[in-house]
Amino acid sequence: YKNIIIIIAFFLISSCAFKKNDVQRINLQSQVLNDEIFTMMPGDLLLVDNYLVWSDPFARDYFLHVHSSLTGEELGVMGKIGEGPKEFVTPIINRYCVNHQIFAVDANGKTIGYLSIDSLINGKEPFSEVTDKENEMKMEKMDHNLYIKSTDNGSDAYFRTIIDGQESFWGVYPIPEMKEHIGSYKSYDPVEGLFVFSSFNFPYLALYKREKSTFTLQWEHKSGEENYIITNGKIVFDRKIKGVRDVCMSKDYIITLERDREKDPMDETTVRRNISKCPHTVFLYDYAGHLLRIVDVGMPIMRITANRNTNVLYMIGGNPDYVLAKCEL
Repeated sequence: YKNIIIIIAFFLISSCAFKKNDVQRINLQSQVLNDEIFTMMPGDLLLVDNYLVWSDPFARDYFLHVHSSLTGEELGVMGKIGEGPKEFVTPIINRYCVNHQIFAVDANGKTIGYLSIDSLINGKEPFSEVTDKENEMKMEKMDHNLYIKSTDNGSDAYFRTIIDGQESFWGVYPIPEMKEHIGSYKSYDPVEGLFVFSSFNFPYLALYKREKSTFTLQWEHKSGEENYIITNGKIVFDRKIKGVRDVCMSKDYIITLERDREKDPMDETTVRRNISKCPHTVFLYDYAGHLLRIVDVGMPIMRITANRNTNVLYMIGGNPDYVLAKCEL
């Protein structure tokens, strides 16, 4: 009887190990849309209907570049660098674009407002002020009448939202024994109310769904090497290993930009701004949280974006310099 238990346990362990490693790996060819992405390092990349928008944290003139997602052609720039009215010294944007307007705030100045893609395309002033109410809220506008903010460390919930005027607190901490916020990338689908949360500190992915005036956790996914310890009440991460470098949602997949460490065990502390050392794989999960496949897109990539209409992935990658590219998943 004891031997039978041992044999069953062996097969269970073997089965689990097999499933973990038995992920389909495929290679795809990416198409370069624009090879004139001149920047020391790109910031965020957004897909807004037929527009691709990327930010340049080191810009000297304008920090937002708007391109056609069909041709890659640059259609215009907005967000002026400077210390005057409607100008930014150190601009920061959020990734939630409502009515083709991108929220921007100056980390070292007083400017705060929206930059409109439509106004830029129509030759009008793209900058507009936030309302007094929004300025007082100090929250990010994620959708119509939906504002979000991270709570303080130690709070019971990870996020605070105001939805249609109703306040709610929700969200679990990725490392539950420590109520501490960590570096993250997020993505929101306003059509189905899906909110994806990932961490670039360690391999972690979670999906929430909007339900009335709050969000509920659908699932969490933790994988890969555990690269942290808790010491003296603090989380200490092993910087040689990173988690999710970017995340987005397409028609059929939750897509994460991750390094396939079984094939590419890079020491992440050596990467810095070297685009050639960035991962060239994206992980495709279904909306139930299952990892379906790992896709090599044929070039190192730094930023990804998509939308729920198609399975086309848009990227800023290296070929060998920065390029705007796409790949049909």
